[in-house]
Amino acid sequence: MVKRKRIALIYRFNYDFSAGVVIYIQNLIKGFKLLDDVFRPEITIIYSKGTPIQEIKEIEYPYINFYLYKPLRQTLFSKVINRLSEICLNTKIWKRYSFPRKVDIIYPFFDCPETVSVKERYYWKPDFQEMYYPEYVSTIEYEYVISNMKKIAENERYNLVVSSEDSLNDYKKFFGPYKNSTSVLRFVSIIPDLSTLDSESLLKKYDIDKTYFMVSNQFWPHKNHLLVLQAINLLKELHHDFVIVFTGKQSSYRDEQYFSKLQVYINENNLKEYVKFIGFIPREEQLILMKNSLAVIQPSMFEGWSTIIEDCKALNQFVIASDLSVNFEQIQENCIFFDRYSAEALAKHLDGFLKTSPVIKPIDYTMNIDQFKNDLISIFKLGV
Repeated sequence: MVKRKRIALIYRFNYDFSAGVVIYIQNLIKGFKLLDDVFRPEITIIYSKGTPIQEIKEIEYPYINFYLYKPLRQTLFSKVINRLSEICLNTKIWKRYSFPRKVDIIYPFFDCPETVSVKERYYWKPDFQEMYYPEYVSTIEYEYVISNMKKIAENERYNLVVSSEDSLNDYKKFFGPYKNSTSVLRFVSIIPDLSTLDSESLLKKYDIDKTYFMVSNQFWPHKNHLLVLQAINLLKELHHDFVIVFTGKQSSYRDEQYFSKLQVYINENNLKEYVKFIGFIPREEQLILMKNSLAVIQPSMFEGWSTIIEDCKALNQFVIASDLSVNFEQIQENCIFFDRYSAEALAKHLDGFLKTSPVIKPIDYTMNIDQFKNDLISIFKLGV
């Protein structure tokens, strides 16, 4: 009988930090659950206080346990012992022995005293936006990315998982030639049951009483919300009975003034009647609103593999996407692209769809899910 692979998944995040990362880990578990039982791994969830752990439990994965991670508090004595043992033995002997040790893979791998001796490592890098927009991250974060990627590239035992061919090309561009193994895992959206939600009730709940487009990106600078507002400013003279609905936390640790700057632009250009911010809402409600919109706008300046685009593919919804190469890689049907630097280009598409609704072609998304399942088996060497 084949021994079940033991995978520890790092789930030390919350929606404030990155909704995309939270949903990514949840969809990984849902993907593992869809596998034939012989391929299903035993999963340990390493989580922190404040992470939405109940959402993991509701997936009801059959082989799962949970570990609450707390940073190891060290004294000067323990630090000296660990430094000496790391030099002499290549391991830190002062560690938390309750930390999950009987695992084959930690994913995404993170460095801490308990994992320093792990030889086979599976790292994840969703994108390389720091290399293109270093102004959007702190110097500490930027330098950490550079040093960590160089460390990975120099070790043939390490594995790096990226979310697209576009990201893999960036890795080659900035850190090649490299010695480590690489894999592309294009994640999918495994949509929860939405049958109990009524779209009309949700529209009333959020006071949406006009034809609407939807933007569901976090309020981070590279998500390009200002360009959407600029497009509305161009469009308002042609159309009056529409609104663009924005979801997401109205804060950004990368630019604390980002949302305030958007508000200033809205006020200066009298756009309030065309804009509705409804904040962070339950995922099921977000998906229903996306499905019932005229189209979803994905205006981002950079992506590794867009959760929003993947949601739209799973929902058979139309996407108006920025002209990123990764977006072209990710979606080919039920979409149209625009110059991400041109509000005029976006406004032209919005104007066209307000006149004539987009035609949506039915797509069988199960093919994407099947490919995802096969990739999980291959990358994590399941069933062997």
